[in-house]
Amino acid sequence: METPKPPATEKLSLWTKIGYAIGDFGPAVGPGTIIPFFFLFFLTDVVRLNPSLAGLVLLIGKIWDAVNDPLFGLLSDRTRTRWGRRRVYLLFGAIPFGLSFFLLWVTPPWQDPFLLFAYFVVLYIIFDTAFTAVGVAYHALIPEMTLDYDERTSLVGYQMIVSIGGGLLGAILPLMIVGLFPTKPIGYAAMGAIMGASFALLLFPAFAVARERKEFQARAALPSLESLRYVLRNRAFRYVMGLDILSWLAVDILSAVFIYYLKYWIGMSESTASLVLGVILGSALLFLPLFVKLANRIEKKWSFVAGMSTWALIQMTIFFVPQGATTLIWILAALVGIGVSTAHVMPSSMRPDVLEVDELDSGSRQEGVYAGVAVFIRKLSTSLALFLIGVILDWSGYVPQGVQPESALWAMRLIMGPIPATLLVIAIIIACFYPLTREKHKAIREELKHGRSGA
Repeated sequence: METPKPPATEKLSLWTKIGYAIGDFGPAVGPGTIIPFFFLFFLTDVVRLNPSLAGLVLLIGKIWDAVNDPLFGLLSDRTRTRWGRRRVYLLFGAIPFGLSFFLLWVTPPWQDPFLLFAYFVVLYIIFDTAFTAVGVAYHALIPEMTLDYDERTSLVGYQMIVSIGGGLLGAILPLMIVGLFPTKPIGYAAMGAIMGASFALLLFPAFAVARERKEFQARAALPSLESLRYVLRNRAFRYVMGLDILSWLAVDILSAVFIYYLKYWIGMSESTASLVLGVILGSALLFLPLFVKLANRIEKKWSFVAGMSTWALIQMTIFFVPQGATTLIWILAALVGIGVSTAHVMPSSMRPDVLEVDELDSGSRQEGVYAGVAVFIRKLSTSLALFLIGVILDWSGYVPQGVQPESALWAMRLIMGPIPATLLVIAIIIACFYPLTREKHKAIREELKHGRSGA
């Protein structure tokens, strides 16, 4: 199947949006939910790998994960095939992605801890390479599928419905599947096989509906260092990455610390705390269409400001919640979904627009390197933030599974309230100065259109 020709209109059909969106199920559920939630436990309690070695598996994987994102971005910009620059990675990367995910959950019949360690390091690197090849190409397709400012927001909205909904399933289904089998090793292998097969199969509809533009593929790619230089000097991109990093840091902090806060300050059980996190994701899912419509009525940056302002107030309220106030937490969890929804939709819908700014400056189309650099920066900032959270909890005197001193409780409330609220306020300030509006983007598109026709 060759690269489909783009239609005359920049509007995308409903089936195109749905087909593209469900391709995000695998990346959102596998590396986005199941790996962070369950893989470390699987290595320590099922494979029986030493916790230090298990942690080292994840650390090595994270280092490789951070390095290979911009590499695959540069590579996809330079790929030329009958299936396009991006779709070819979905076509030939889907099965390696699903198969390597399955193999991660197979327990080898070995006892030697260093052999097990080496086995899982190699497998994790293979899996992450396959995921990056698919993931970078998948996200790089958005700017090319439509050049329309508002249609991109709509497309990202559908994608995020799958991303958040899949995240909910990824938190619930794996242990349910494991429980259906007589032993945990068999159960985890079955779970890996079922989920891996679904990840691979659901990438093919995205391959089928995605479209690339032959006129973009026909251009020669810039030298690698020059390409990165244009990315880093793109002012609009720097603004978007500021919004993306700050809002997602708040999401990551919430995800990492909320369970501590709920257990030790509010007094909830761990199972009930996971339900509260489920309420946040469910609420975010419900608010997604609202922010897509709001962004289409006003500027994307003002939609971002509206969502982040509400979320910053809610996070500060969480800091002042009295100890044991269970009912109030359920209400606030539902409202937090406003911010989580905004963080999912708005920066992701703004990022494709900066590609036209780059094209005007560089004369090239570099969707791949932009996707790779964006993912790299987000992963790096997230890793640093989670490291600092651990340091703060350790410094505060946190006692695992024990009675917490006042200093630890204060630290949990601080991390849940003022710290993310401050990050969100900074993001709001940056958004107010974001230079790319609907009208400016339209003018840039017109200038590029004349330039392409002249060429």
